Amino acid sequence: MFKVQQKTISIVIGSTVTIILFMIITLLSLAPIQLSGSFGPISVDKTYHVLAYFCLALPLPILRPRLTIWVVLGIMTYGGLIELVQYLFGREPSWGDFIANAIGAIVGAMIARQMGFWLVGLGKPKSVNNEPMNVD
Repeated sequence: MFKVQQKTISIVIGSTVTIILFMIITLLSLAPIQLSGSFGPISVDKTYHVLAYFCLALPLPILRPRLTIWVVLGIMTYGGLIELVQYLFGREPSWGDFIANAIGAIVGAMIARQMGFWLVGLGKPKSVNNEPMNVD
């Protein structure tokens, strides 16, 4: 019983963090903000896109690693829709932003997936009988 409650609490916390990040990213993506500057060949704007979508992709795959592909596809769809409606808010849609969003989502979800497997013990080597192996 305790393990089920603990898992439910973890999912609620992960979902809440994801929803909060979703709302923050939506507000920042639609607000008319002008960023300038660059880190060499990469503009600050693209770095922010990668970082934001990386963070958005982290919580759910950690808790549910098997849903990683759906999380990535959902976040990429969300990023694409944001780019499509930005012109309504005085901003320019950009393929570069969409690609940066996708890179952040993919990298974040893959790292979170590995962390999730490690945290729930699914990354441990198993024998043919699905029993833990002694690896020394």
